[in-house]
Amino acid sequence: MRTYRFLLAGILPALFLGGVAAAQDVPLDLEVGYRFTEVTGNDEMFKNQIDEESGFQIRSLSYGLGDIRGTNALDHFRIDAADLGIGPNGMLRLEAGRTGYWKLNAAYRHTENYSNYPTVANPFLPGVLDSQHRYDRERDTVDVDLELLPGKAVRPLLGYSYSKYSGPGMTTYHVGQDEFALNHALSDKENEFRVGVAFDAGPVSGQVLQGWRQFRGSETTSLAPGAGNGNNPGTILNVPITLSSQSRTAKTDVDTPVTSAVVTGKLGSAVRLTANYVRADADTEDSQSESLAGSLISYQLLNYYKTLAETSSATSNALYWRGGIRADLHLAKGFDLSAGYNRRSRELDGYALITDLYGGLMTFPQIDPADVTTIVESRTRMEREEDMYDVRMSIKPSGPFSFRIGYAVNDADITVVNDPSEVVVSGGQGGTFARKVGTLDAGVLFSHSNLTLGVDYVVQDADNAVVRTDFIDRNRLRLRGTWAPAKWFRIGATAENVDTTNDNGGYEFDGSWNTYAGDLEVTPWQFLSFRFGLGRFEGDTTMPYRVPQTWGTATSAYTERGNSWEGGVTVNVKPLLFTALVRSFENTGSYAYDLVKARLRAQLDFSKALGLALEWDMDDYNEKGMSYGSAMDYKADRYGVYLRVHP
Repeated sequence: MRTYRFLLAGILPALFLGGVAAAQDVPLDLEVGYRFTEVTGNDEMFKNQIDEESGFQIRSLSYGLGDIRGTNALDHFRIDAADLGIGPNGMLRLEAGRTGYWKLNAAYRHTENYSNYPTVANPFLPGVLDSQHRYDRERDTVDVDLELLPGKAVRPLLGYSYSKYSGPGMTTYHVGQDEFALNHALSDKENEFRVGVAFDAGPVSGQVLQGWRQFRGSETTSLAPGAGNGNNPGTILNVPITLSSQSRTAKTDVDTPVTSAVVTGKLGSAVRLTANYVRADADTEDSQSESLAGSLISYQLLNYYKTLAETSSATSNALYWRGGIRADLHLAKGFDLSAGYNRRSRELDGYALITDLYGGLMTFPQIDPADVTTIVESRTRMEREEDMYDVRMSIKPSGPFSFRIGYAVNDADITVVNDPSEVVVSGGQGGTFARKVGTLDAGVLFSHSNLTLGVDYVVQDADNAVVRTDFIDRNRLRLRGTWAPAKWFRIGATAENVDTTNDNGGYEFDGSWNTYAGDLEVTPWQFLSFRFGLGRFEGDTTMPYRVPQTWGTATSAYTERGNSWEGGVTVNVKPLLFTALVRSFENTGSYAYDLVKARLRAQLDFSKALGLALEWDMDDYNEKGMSYGSAMDYKADRYGVYLRVHP
């Protein structure tokens, strides 16, 4: 219903303006109708990947009044919408204004996020495919920007943004030496107000904005029905581990003033200087209360316990700022140079106090001691500063060749101070680290007649790795080319190789990715065109990791071998427009599957103002070699009937 309210809020002003400016040329393009969805097989996998359900839908809407001279309030208006109604994504955009007085841009977006993948399902319940880490949530965002006195030397700016992300879910919780499934509800809201000014004083222009961002989040959990025995049924020293109730409420408040500025100055026609600055200072307060009851055990306390009441409060301050300057120089015809410097800084300082009260304690020898309270107080701090330099040059002499080359440096200093009470790995997790990454980027382009060939090469090297996924060396080579000897024929191809390595002791990360693609377009007649494409993807990564149960080492290896092809045809014989497309993707790597997608669309215009569109979409998904077998397969057919209005 929220989507329809926003839709009506945008359409009603348009209808009103249409009545005011009836004598004007009103471009309108509307496609509205109903989609029917049929799914055979695993409906959950379909919702994870596509989630296009049956229902009413505004496929597209464009409506604009470009010159409304009969009104005093505004002289231009435009509204655009796409996929509003049923479906995982929707958009509504509004532009309006009066020349020289005001200009308004507003946008609304709706997205639905669904996740219930069996790969993270409960491994101790064979045949149960519902994941214990799943969610069904929606996000709605609104952005409004108003510019006063557009086109003037000084222009006031006003803005507002709103975002809401909420919905139910499920998660797991480890307590008392077992893991239990919990119902999880989330509600996050964010508001931001902005005010500023834009200016244009001859060779100098820019804008300054001050914003105030407010985030309010809440989470609640409770024991899922039937989950009291946990994921590991059994006993410890002949005592069953169970949970009879659990309840947790967490609230997070974040207030962040944000300042941003950008100024551009021109020195003649050859030099342009641009300076930018952003600063955000977030203050966070987090509170949490929890209570649970059952038959549980704590190895740290060497006791069984029946109840646990926990309260925690935390505060943190996150200061982030970045600033930089860039110079763009036009030295001669076909010869441009650009150089820049940026500094980024982030500081995070946090404090937390956690109090746990264990009730109904009993020692292993079945002796009842008093209740036990534990208190954990910790302070942590992290600082990260990055200096980034880059210089780039492009040369385009007369002739078919053009060249570009650039070099960039990212020099980072990182300091982490962990409270010893939070460190669980011997040796600590804090320290001072430095990492410097150099990037050389070069390219050559050849363009002559109907042939275009390009080569891009990027080589990166680092002097240190801070986290296990950091690279020491990374190279990327990309080749691309197109040939169009006639208007009715075009062929193109690309190839890319990326190699990433970190052979330092303890890291030993190695990755290689290769991508190949080609496409062919043929239009023998104006009313008929064909398209065909082929692709292949190869990926291999290996990295050592610790086995949690034994603390020994093993190697994580991930492989992908993907082959794809697609073919399509378009027939445009007015008043009929027909398109057909088939795509196939096969992966024979670590997660083997086949996916075939097909689409048909027939569009018939009965008149210049009215038409009908029929659509059919099909997705056929099959997993191969997975432990779940065909239980994850599905085939989804969607049929759409849409009325087209385009006077």
